[in-house]
Amino acid sequence: MGTLGRPNQPLTRGPILPAALTPLIVGAIMKLPLAALAALTVALSACASQGPAPSTRPMASPSPAPSLQTPARHAIDRQTFQYATKGGEKLYLDRYVSRTAPSGKRPVLIFSFGGGWESGQRYDAIIADFAEYFADRGYVVVSIDYRLGIKAAKASGQMTAANALDMYLRAIDLGVEDLFDATSYVVGQAQAWNIDPTQIVISGSSAGATNSLVATYNQVNQTELARAHLPPGFRYAGAISMAGAFWLPAKTPLTWKSAPPPIQFIHGAKDQLVTYDEQQVAIAAYGPVYAQKQLAAQGYSSWFIDLPQGDHLLSVGAMFDYRDEMDAFMRRMIAQGQQMTIHTVETDKTPKTFGNLGVIYGAAFKAAKERHAEP
Repeated sequence: MGTLGRPNQPLTRGPILPAALTPLIVGAIMKLPLAALAALTVALSACASQGPAPSTRPMASPSPAPSLQTPARHAIDRQTFQYATKGGEKLYLDRYVSRTAPSGKRPVLIFSFGGGWESGQRYDAIIADFAEYFADRGYVVVSIDYRLGIKAAKASGQMTAANALDMYLRAIDLGVEDLFDATSYVVGQAQAWNIDPTQIVISGSSAGATNSLVATYNQVNQTELARAHLPPGFRYAGAISMAGAFWLPAKTPLTWKSAPPPIQFIHGAKDQLVTYDEQQVAIAAYGPVYAQKQLAAQGYSSWFIDLPQGDHLLSVGAMFDYRDEMDAFMRRMIAQGQQMTIHTVETDKTPKTFGNLGVIYGAAFKAAKERHAEP
C-alpha cells in the first residue's frame, strides 16, 4: 500500500489560501468545531449510497476503515488546569494520564486543535478519544486552548481582504506564543506530573498543526518569541503535523540554526486549504513536500505520510487512521533516536476527501462522540 525510502518527486503543488479565501463550502466545513464536523459526517453517512461514483483510476487496496471496536483501555484521568491569562482571556489545558502506565518519567504529547484560528475546542470528543489512546500507551497528553486570532480580528473589524494574510500570520504568532506558554507550564510541572521535559512532542490538526510547525521553526532558530516564552535551553523532542504547513513572513527561508527535531507530516496532495509543496506569495509557505526534501538534504529525520488523492479531511481523519504510525514515529525517531527519512505514499479505492467524509468516518466519529461527553 505504501513505499518507504527517500522522498519522491512532488506530486503537485497544494494551495495556500486560508479558509476565508478558499471556496465557501470547504471553508465553512473546516470552521466547524470537531464535534459539529462529527455530526455532519453522521448525517452524510446516512445518504452514503448517493455519494460520488468510485474513481476509475487504478488504485491500491483500500485502507481499513477506522476500527469501531474500542480497545481495552486502562483508567484515564483527565484534569483541567489554567496555564495563562491573556488580555482577560483565561487559557486552559486538559491533561490526560493513565493510572496504570509504567513507572518512570513519561513522555508528553501536546495537541493543538484546528479550526482556521477562529473556532475549535480543546476538549472536543474526537480530541478526547485521540488523547486517551496515547495516554493509554504511556504518554501524558495535553490538549490546549489558544487565542483565536482570526475570530478576534473579524469581531473587531480589523480584518479586510487586503490584510487577510497578515492577519493569519498574526493569528499564528498568537497561537505559537500560547503553545510556548503552555509548554513552559508543563515543564514547570515536570516533577509533580512525573514527566520527562526532554521528551515533549508537539502536534496538531490543521491550524493547530501549523502552529506546531511554526513553533518548531521558532524554537530551533531561537527567535525573540521563543526566547521570551520558553524555558532557557528548552528543545522540543519532535513535532507531528496533521495537514499543517510552515507559514512564515514573506521571503523568509526555511532554514535552521541548529538541528530540528524529527517531524512527522500527514498530508494530502489535494488539500484545499493548506500548502502541500511550496509557494512564495504574500507569505512564505512550505508544505511537507518541500520541507522533507530540505530536511533530508541536511540529514535531519522526518516521516511524510503522503496521500496523493487526499484532501484537508486528513486534518481530522489522521487522528483515527494514523495513530500506529504516530506511535512508531515517537518510539523510533524520538525515544530511540533513529535517524532516517521515510516517505510513505498511500492510495485508496475510497480517497480520504470531503466527498467521502461520511462513508469513511461517519460511524467512527459518532462512536467517539458517544464515548466522550464534552464538559
